[in-house]
Amino acid sequence: MNEKLSELEKTDLLMGLGLTPNQAKVYQTILKLGNATVIQIAKSSSVRREDVYKVLSTLEKMALVEKLLGKPAVIRATPVAGALASLVLDEKVKSDERIASMKAKFQVLSKAKWVQPITVGEEQSFYALLPEGKAVITRLTSSIISSKSNVLWVDTPKEILHLISLLSTEIKSAIHNRVEIKLIIEDFRPDEDQKKQVQHTINTESINVRFNPQPLNRFEIFDDKEAMISTNRKNTSEGTSALWTTDNNLIGILKGYFETAWSESKELKTNK
Repeated sequence: MNEKLSELEKTDLLMGLGLTPNQAKVYQTILKLGNATVIQIAKSSSVRREDVYKVLSTLEKMALVEKLLGKPAVIRATPVAGALASLVLDEKVKSDERIASMKAKFQVLSKAKWVQPITVGEEQSFYALLPEGKAVITRLTSSIISSKSNVLWVDTPKEILHLISLLSTEIKSAIHNRVEIKLIIEDFRPDEDQKKQVQHTINTESINVRFNPQPLNRFEIFDDKEAMISTNRKNTSEGTSALWTTDNNLIGILKGYFETAWSESKELKTNK
C-alpha cells in the first residue's frame, strides 16, 4: 500500500522514532533530494546551515546518513528500511537496559525493611476504589505475585489477551509456584480461528480456560482472600476503574457466582 503523506506527517512519524524536529526535517530532506550538499539541505529544509552541520553529525552516528568525501562534501541517506529498523533496535536495547535496571532496584527495595502492611485476610474488611490507569494494573500485578494457591478470573476476550501478554512473567511465576488459575472469557462466541488465537496466547496446559457466550460480571479473586471487581466495561484495564476488597462476605458471593458461571461455561477446545 502506497500512502501519500504530507511533510508534516512524515516529520511526526520520524519524531515518533526518536528524532528531534530538526533531525526529522533534515533527514527527510536528504531522502527527497538524494545526494545533496549542506547548502542545499539547509535551503530545502529551512534549517539554519549551522544547525544542519550539528544535525548531520548526529544522523551519521545514528547510521541514517553518510558523507561522501569531496569538495563540497555530499550527503546521502543510507537505505531507509535498514536505517529505521536500527532505530527501533536501539530503542529496544535502551528499553531492555532500563527494565533490567528497574528490576535490580526493585529486588533491592523489596528486601528492605519497611513498616509492615496490614495483612490481607484479617478480620477487618478493607475496600479501595482504584481509579483508571496504572492503579488497576499495579494492584493486579501485586495480587498475582502474592497469590499462593488460586486465582479465579472473569473478563472479556480482549482484556484477557491484553493482560496475559502484559503480565506474562508474573503469571508464569505464579504457575511455577503451583498457583491454580481458572479463567472464564465472558461474552465470547468464538469460531475455530478465534479459539486458536486464544490458545496461542494462553498456555491452556497450565491455565484452565472456559468461555461463556453471555455477558458476566468481571472480577478476579486471589486465594479467596481478596478480590478486584471492574466497575465499568471499558475496553482495557488502563481505562477501567475497579473496587478492591478483602470483605469475606462479598468474596464468598463472588466465588459462588464464579462456580455457577464455570459450570455453565464451555471448555476452550479446537477441532484437530
